[in-house]
Amino acid sequence: MDHHQGRPGRAEGQDLICVIRLFLVALAAACCCTAARADGKGEHERRLASELAVMAGDVRRMAGDQGGVLEREGLVKRLGGALSSLPLLLRRVQGEVAAVAALRAALEQPDWRKLATQVEALRKRHPFDARHLLDTVPTREALALGASIHTSTCAACHDAPAADSLLPAKNLAMQLNSMSREEFAARLWLGVRGDQSTALANPFSDAELSALIAWYGKIR
Repeated sequence: MDHHQGRPGRAEGQDLICVIRLFLVALAAACCCTAARADGKGEHERRLASELAVMAGDVRRMAGDQGGVLEREGLVKRLGGALSSLPLLLRRVQGEVAAVAALRAALEQPDWRKLATQVEALRKRHPFDARHLLDTVPTREALALGASIHTSTCAACHDAPAADSLLPAKNLAMQLNSMSREEFAARLWLGVRGDQSTALANPFSDAELSALIAWYGKIR
């Protein structure tokens, strides 16, 4: 202490500044870690919710006896694959992992109405929030972007879909008419839902998917 001036000396002042800086750095790091954990959990919840939305739609198709023989076989295989990854998705959000056993039992029987009820109960606890994909105003620019994405990426498979295959590529504008917009958005957000030869991780941003959905809604 500088006794003549009654205030901390230069060395003590510098030490105090260093302590404050270290505190601020630690505080910033803690905030970043908290935000990263929140973002990670939000992403896991979004993935789980979209998976459940797609599963619910697939089970409804099976319960309603929709699709040809091969397509229904493909839906069963896809549901089995979804149930294989569901425990991990639920665990990541501290969800109801024990519920998966009953889903598997209903699929093995198979009891489509029972499975539909069980999946729907889970879906309601983990709803897919599609507002970020469905609220785009269909401006000329958004529709042009959607048309461009469809032409460059989707048209080759979806404009002339196979009549009956394990996992047929549906006409997307017609598919939007056959299900809720939320389920359609969940399917697009998850990416192409095919087998090993056609599976494709979703390459598009939310803005691009939103424009694509807006374009399908315009032409349907």
